[in-house]
Amino acid sequence: MAIDRFDEKILALLVEDARQSVSDISRKVNLSRSAVTERIKRLEESRVIEGYHARLGVDASHTVMAYFSLTFRPMVREMVEPYIRSIPEIRFAHYISGDVDIIMLVETETMARLTALRVEMDSWPNIEKIMTHMCLADAGVSKQ
Repeated sequence: MAIDRFDEKILALLVEDARQSVSDISRKVNLSRSAVTERIKRLEESRVIEGYHARLGVDASHTVMAYFSLTFRPMVREMVEPYIRSIPEIRFAHYISGDVDIIMLVETETMARLTALRVEMDSWPNIEKIMTHMCLADAGVSKQ
């Protein structure tokens, strides 16, 4: 599906606040309410938008976070993506260039759960190497 600059603006606004009204979005992107509604519907039907989620306020001192760098041989996106989608604790996952194929941020309630996820990743298809980078402290520059 081709995404134009209006779709990009709509997506950015929904990521910022998925509860804002279509009227507010339409004013911000200079399109009619019906055009914005139709675009959102198309983005949902094509699975560019896969859902709307509530972010729960969790005290960061009670969670465990780590970045995982994964290398596959060979890398087959279609094989890996269902595994990534099946783990709700994955906050983001990006394909990157270089020696590593995917970098993910994982946030769990306990070290035991983080360890269990790490062990589970060892069984993913074509996995060659996993590096774990534990998060020690917030650097105070989050944009969310």
